[in-house]
Amino acid sequence: MTQTGISTSALPRTRLALLLFVVATSVTIAVQTWWAVAQDKRQTLASETTNGLVAVRLLEEHASQTLQDAVHTLDRVARAVRAATPTSDPDQIRKVVASHDIGHSRHLKALQYVTPQGMSWISSPDYPTHPTQASERSHIQYLLSHPEDHAAQVGHPYASAYDSQWVIPVARTLYSPADQPVGVVSVDIRLSYFGALYSRVAKENNASVTLLSDEGFILARSPFEARYVNRDVADAPQLVTMGGSAGEGSFNDESFVDDDEGLKLYTYRKLSGFPVTTVYARDYESVLRPWEQRTTQRLLLAAFSIALVVVLTYFLLFYIRSLQRTQRSLRDSEAKFFGMFRQSPVPHTLVRDNDGQVAEVNDAWLQLFGYQLDEVVGHTALELGIWQNPAQRQEVVTKISTVGRVDRIEVVQVRRDGQVMICLMSGRSFQAGSEKLILFSLMDVTRQREAELEIRNMNQQLERRVQARTETLEIANHDLSEALASVRAMQSELLRSEKLAALGSLVAGVAHELNTPIGNCVTVGSTLQHQVAELTKAFENGELRRSTLQQFTDNARRGTEILMRALTRASELIRSFKRVAVDQSSDQRRMFDLKTTLQEVCLTLEPMYKNTGYQLQLALPDDVGLDSFPGALGQLITNFVSNALQHGFDGRATGQMRLWAEVHAPDRVALHFADDGIGMPDDTRNRVFDPFFTTKLGQGGSGLGMNIVYNIVRDVLGGEISVASSPGNGTHITVTLPLCAPQSGSPDA
Repeated sequence: MTQTGISTSALPRTRLALLLFVVATSVTIAVQTWWAVAQDKRQTLASETTNGLVAVRLLEEHASQTLQDAVHTLDRVARAVRAATPTSDPDQIRKVVASHDIGHSRHLKALQYVTPQGMSWISSPDYPTHPTQASERSHIQYLLSHPEDHAAQVGHPYASAYDSQWVIPVARTLYSPADQPVGVVSVDIRLSYFGALYSRVAKENNASVTLLSDEGFILARSPFEARYVNRDVADAPQLVTMGGSAGEGSFNDESFVDDDEGLKLYTYRKLSGFPVTTVYARDYESVLRPWEQRTTQRLLLAAFSIALVVVLTYFLLFYIRSLQRTQRSLRDSEAKFFGMFRQSPVPHTLVRDNDGQVAEVNDAWLQLFGYQLDEVVGHTALELGIWQNPAQRQEVVTKISTVGRVDRIEVVQVRRDGQVMICLMSGRSFQAGSEKLILFSLMDVTRQREAELEIRNMNQQLERRVQARTETLEIANHDLSEALASVRAMQSELLRSEKLAALGSLVAGVAHELNTPIGNCVTVGSTLQHQVAELTKAFENGELRRSTLQQFTDNARRGTEILMRALTRASELIRSFKRVAVDQSSDQRRMFDLKTTLQEVCLTLEPMYKNTGYQLQLALPDDVGLDSFPGALGQLITNFVSNALQHGFDGRATGQMRLWAEVHAPDRVALHFADDGIGMPDDTRNRVFDPFFTTKLGQGGSGLGMNIVYNIVRDVLGGEISVASSPGNGTHITVTLPLCAPQSGSPDA
């Protein structure tokens, strides 16, 4: 036998290769996951930086527009002052400033005029007009001390003394027509105007927005907190980075303009024309949260992939081990099969499908045909001449090639000595590696067929006799009125004949049924005889081995088991037959158990439908005793089964018969027999008990069976019988009997 697959010696190398594969795959997955995570982090930070720059550009545009509006307002006031005040009278200048109304503005709060002496006059109608000191403000001080600077200055935010609203002042120097400084004009920008936009941006992005002067103090911030306003961050090194840039950029820091701990990503942009910078900051944690989620997913996927590789590798190794065990089992099975094949008592032969040559035969086949092994192997059946009809062989081979099997086909085989045998052949086609083989099994049924032929001849003779008797009865029927006594005597004679016919059928069926277990016993006995002879020969030659003795004991044990099963079956058949035969041939009345008696009767009837598509089912109650005539009761059941097989299932290959009983009242029992056959029309059912009525006239039917049944039920058993049937719905016979038959009843009555 050829060995395939992975050998045991190769298993350690396979384990090492699988381990290296798992390690390499796991490292590859880990490195790829790490690279993807790093790339994703860089891309996330780059994307967030880009988004931050977009945000600060929008914020810068808003702040620039707001400051430019304030500067334009101051420029209008300055032009009006230059045109309307040829002198430097503070009162006249204040009136010019007050003439400019900014109440309609959403972001400008009030105009102030500051004299060269530092006194401030608020021009807004919402506030009192009394002067206040403003020279302490740094941007005012700068403008009063540097009149040559014509640029607008952004001051520190402060809370208005009138309504506590935070504002950002923007101021510039006023000049007379002679270009002499005549004071400072200032406008307040509502800090809330910045906060409205900054709060939306900060809330939507979980960020902070800061408006920062180049001097390093905070002008505005969102989320708004008063402690941040005017905070001086001039010492922060980030200002140097921001001052050296081209106008915008980004950097990382933990605490630049925020008190919150933790790393933040800052983006900034300087305002064009103003010493102010917009700063946009987001927490690293918030920025990297989507990246962390994706990283978790990637890590889980990598872990799952590695685990999957490990699990698949484990199962692959398990499969390899299982494959090795399967191979070992296969080799053991092949050895067991070959041993069973050679030692089987059934003749077997293995034939190659491609050329028809015999590959192997067992000892039973050699013994049956009388050949030696070397005379058969490598030759075809046609060369050996074992087929009497080669066309029959071709038919069998063609069927196997088409459907892959044949079952119990009757063929004619020729022994080496020329003796002809009738055999039942079964065959199976199967694939053995690259070779297609056919396994044939034979059973010699020559003696069975001879016995069946003899039984058929006897049945034909019996039918002829019955037919002759029927013809005699038909002739005598013309004189029925004159010979009533003779007819009654003839009826008694027919009853006995019917009983003998039933008994003859019973004998034939039991004989056929006994043939199988007896044949098995003969086969096993001859096999054991042959093996005893071989064992004796080996003992006498001093060649007896323990394995040979063990094999003989095993074969003897199996043979003994087969013998006991066969003999037990034969014993049961004989015991049942003896009791039923005695009852049917005797007119004795006795006490008997209903279930046991009917089971024995049905057992003896089994050969009538065995190996056919018909079945008989029993449902009988326990402990129902009758004081009656068991032979007559058995004759009823025999007639029911025979009629069902002969008439009820006419033209059908399958059918079901049922026999059951019910106890009615304390002293009566009802027997029911039903089949699912073709049924009877009303005209047939109404005449079923008439003498000489049959639907099989000229085909072996006498027409007396159901008439005899009727007479037995009424006259012998003291009961009643009825039949229910319709075409296509089967037949149902009901027999109601007393548990104690009438004393005057007799089977011959």
